[in-house]
Amino acid sequence: MRRILHSTALCCFLFVVSLSQAQSLPFAMDAPTDGAESYDRSIPTPESVIGHVIGTKHTVPHEVEAYFRAVAGVSDRVTLDVHARSYEGRNLIHAIVTSPANHARLDEILAMQQRVADDPASVSDADLADMPVVLYQGYSVHGNEASGTEASLLYLYHLAAGQGSEIDEALDSAIILIVPMFNPDGRDRFGDWVNRNRGGVATNDPQDREHNEPWPGGRTNHYWFDLNRDWMVAQHPESKGRIELFHTWRPHILTDHHEMGGNATFFFQPGIPTRNNPNTPVLNTELTARIGTYHARGLDAVGSAYYSEESYDDFFLGKGSAFPDVNGGVGILFEQASSRALIGAASDGDLHYAFTVLNQYVTSLTTLHAGIGMRQDMLRYQRDFYLDALEEASKSKTKAWVLDMADGRTRAQMFMQTLQRHRVEFYALTKDVTVGGRTVRAGQGAVVPANQLQFKAIKSFTERTLVYEDSLFYDVSTWTLPLAFDVDFLEMTSSPDGIIGDELMYAELDGGRLYGGTDGVAYLLRWDRLFAPRTVFRLQQAGIPLRLAHQPFTALVDGEEVSFDRGSVIIPFKGRDMPGMTQDLNVVHEIIQTAVREDHVSIYSADTGLTPMGPDLGGSSTSTLRPVQIALAAGSGLSSGSAGEAWHAMGERFRLPVSLIEPSSLGRADLSRYSVIVLPGGSYSADATESLKAWTRSGGTLVMLSGMANWAGSQGLFDVESQTVDIDSLLEGLPYHLMDEARGAQGIGGSIFEVSLDTTHPLAYGLPERLPVLRQGSSMYTFDGSDAHLVGQYSDQPLLSGYLSEEKAAQLAGGPAVLAGSYGQGNTILFMDRLNFRAYWVGSQRLFFNALFFGGAF
Repeated sequence: MRRILHSTALCCFLFVVSLSQAQSLPFAMDAPTDGAESYDRSIPTPESVIGHVIGTKHTVPHEVEAYFRAVAGVSDRVTLDVHARSYEGRNLIHAIVTSPANHARLDEILAMQQRVADDPASVSDADLADMPVVLYQGYSVHGNEASGTEASLLYLYHLAAGQGSEIDEALDSAIILIVPMFNPDGRDRFGDWVNRNRGGVATNDPQDREHNEPWPGGRTNHYWFDLNRDWMVAQHPESKGRIELFHTWRPHILTDHHEMGGNATFFFQPGIPTRNNPNTPVLNTELTARIGTYHARGLDAVGSAYYSEESYDDFFLGKGSAFPDVNGGVGILFEQASSRALIGAASDGDLHYAFTVLNQYVTSLTTLHAGIGMRQDMLRYQRDFYLDALEEASKSKTKAWVLDMADGRTRAQMFMQTLQRHRVEFYALTKDVTVGGRTVRAGQGAVVPANQLQFKAIKSFTERTLVYEDSLFYDVSTWTLPLAFDVDFLEMTSSPDGIIGDELMYAELDGGRLYGGTDGVAYLLRWDRLFAPRTVFRLQQAGIPLRLAHQPFTALVDGEEVSFDRGSVIIPFKGRDMPGMTQDLNVVHEIIQTAVREDHVSIYSADTGLTPMGPDLGGSSTSTLRPVQIALAAGSGLSSGSAGEAWHAMGERFRLPVSLIEPSSLGRADLSRYSVIVLPGGSYSADATESLKAWTRSGGTLVMLSGMANWAGSQGLFDVESQTVDIDSLLEGLPYHLMDEARGAQGIGGSIFEVSLDTTHPLAYGLPERLPVLRQGSSMYTFDGSDAHLVGQYSDQPLLSGYLSEEKAAQLAGGPAVLAGSYGQGNTILFMDRLNFRAYWVGSQRLFFNALFFGGAF
């Protein structure tokens, strides 16, 4: 295997050189023509299908899929399947590559592989001896880090067409899952740009259009999410499919091919040793280092520079290279210096796209070499990982977790779905149980026993962390999922025996209910379920007038007195604005039934408008809810991440129509069309600023997301001012090589804080008095305005989980988190935190939707 690896890589390099002599584009690259003993001429080369030589242009998604299908159609070593479809309807494909003999017994191999992770105690070393190693090799999760996908085409050709005893042996010893593009929507966006903006001769000019893709760039998916931050929470279809594929095959090694800045070389893991996740086994790190020696030999063979351990980390488990580490495998990150365009100007000369493909191709081969060379070690590691998980669970003081579903049932079920995607087992709660002073009722909770094979994943995904070996993080320092969903996931220190019922399979959202009949005077919608805003929008779209209750009250429902909190929505059966009563009433009843079924809300039919306690249903303490028409600023100069999170929340999750407005158009657009405008962080021109302020003064609701505090302060919307840290004093006496770390320790890559809310304010209706939020960025603010504007502030001890320097902790405590005030006839709202962060922070997402629907009601 070593000979075939080195000869193939060397042949590939020589082939590249020969092409450079024959073509105007240096370092053009196609599939190698030899390097194995021979190549099967019946297997199509990439060029014969996609119409260009690899490295001479960027291969777009439909061409990639066409080539994979062409090879699978003629090769008995390759099968192809679709594991997901993107938001834009593109297929997420994977090839399974192995020997024809293995294909003939693939179900048997899969069953045995699953047994290792499901029943490790039953698997002996002798059982492992004849099992193939499983490799999951994935490419270009960031669409504009394109070289990985190109390499996957060459890799597939080599595996399908290569002939000889050594490659036969390799295919007998491995099951290779090739996922050529994790993010086809982003790749299509990027590939279309660079290919359309390149002439007959490529240029390395960084000012050329090819080198400057427009906002939002091709890195992200359709909704501008970074899919390499979605492995753990899997909120997007691309991720759900790849996670299902992962847990089906339980790979021993997963590789994740990326690109980085053009002045670098090539990185492979291990990363910085002090930045490993503490839940990652020590042996995992040792195996990663051993795998790295194979990459070094392969890159040495073609003369490519490389490094490891000097940058990147293995801490955040939502990345592809870290996710396998708590799921029985080893994740490997590759980072290739990027040319982005066909030729990039680097500090040491031109960097050609084909050369970047070469390194990705070589490390694809070295991964196969490592997997086969370390096959027995990798198989034993995975089996022992799960045996160790059971042993660790038996020693843990936490014997089970109880999920309380009585409050926030929808959020609890979404939390359950997230963990169930990772094979976490939930069971029905059959008896009332008190945990930590909180009683969870039978039938209203779920039990997660610690004694299960995914114990390490459960612990890693749900624990709070406050102590760290290192103060620098490539990404967030915490992700505690119960806090993100704002659910009670209670730790039991006693055995759950006696309270566990049947296993709960994949959770379906339910729990909606209509109380009472259709002969009352009004429906009452409690504002206690996640999708209540979606119900309000359904009704408003139908022209049904709604009123918002600003005081608690009770109402008679089927003769019984029922309590309602602030934020309850009153849906009258009759009213002066509803002509054609019979038809309109049928519409109301139909919408209510749909809402109960699809929005999972609780709705009550009031017998009378006269309430036993509190304001009557038509009282002056209620106000009219005006229909929402929403615009979202989205375009150059703004945070695509923040904009995408808001767009996805509104347009995808809650099914609200949203107008995306370029910030450069805000100064001349007809803003009177909208009742709410949402501003992501970024820069806005003077014309846009004046137009937004005039629109707000005339009655609009302006919602400013994280990153807008400085702008809001500079425009006099809120009396906020940023705080500073005396960096010079922190650096005093430090040696030069420690200064960057001292500065970096003041940043917040992502930590979780507690916000105290004034729940009598419309923005906090239906929310708890204390809410977890995720915050990024190092800017802290003071607020010197009226207390009436301070809807939410960080508690005195705000840190719930994550890293925070002492200096920043002192600044944050008691500071402003949610501000709301009037501006002319309109209202302004400012959030300091990422309420919609990465689509899984549904707990704080409720604040955002309160701003949309209740932002004009104070």
